[in-house]
Amino acid sequence: MEKSSALRVLLVGLVIACLGGVSNAGSDGKVLVEFYSESLCPYCANFVVNYLSKFFTNGMIDIVDLRMIPYGNARIYEGDAIVCQHGPDECELNIIQACAIDHYVNATKWFPFIECLETLVWDLPRAMVLPNWKYCVIPSGLELEPIESCYAGPAGEKIVRAFGAETDSLDPPHKYVPWVVVNGTPLYEEYEDVEKIVCDAYEGPLAKPEACGDVRSAGRGTSQKRGVCEKGQAVLGDASQVAHAGL
Repeated sequence: MEKSSALRVLLVGLVIACLGGVSNAGSDGKVLVEFYSESLCPYCANFVVNYLSKFFTNGMIDIVDLRMIPYGNARIYEGDAIVCQHGPDECELNIIQACAIDHYVNATKWFPFIECLETLVWDLPRAMVLPNWKYCVIPSGLELEPIESCYAGPAGEKIVRAFGAETDSLDPPHKYVPWVVVNGTPLYEEYEDVEKIVCDAYEGPLAKPEACGDVRSAGRGTSQKRGVCEKGQAVLGDASQVAHAGL
């Protein structure tokens, strides 16, 4: 990892550590991690499947309050219609994710469902994800009815519009997704270092998970930009195509 990239990770960690006691921190001294996403961005799928998923297997979730806000680079145009970066299916999947998150509240409940959906994004052609979303419900331990009724009715879009208002009011404004904020501080392109930054920021009463002793920066150096879906960027290929390109 190049010196400039390593220094940036260190500075981000120090700033977040200094913020550990302010109102932007999570409950009970936990570290607040907020993930602003959009359902069909391949880099969001990668972050969910290969980074956030570790929180639930290595004990990190015990020191983290995790929020996920599926809206991303969507925009509201004339006529009050929401238009999503990766097309109408992404708008529908954002609503489905928002309904699950709103109904189940606790991340340990809704995250397996989100991980399953984003695994579909990673593994299938984009057009195949929305028709298959229900296959993720039962294996994730959730019930179909509350998610489906929310999605089919006005409640789902209302939740997404609230997420959109929150996303659009970010300060500093988000530039792309994945947009990850820890204790109020955006990680920018260092989002893959979220484990290390959380470990550095945690000052709560629990012992830090053993994983904190092993975690290392995922830095790639300044010559290897982390993947993001930029605001206003043309629609990307399927996640499988991005993976084959060397994500």
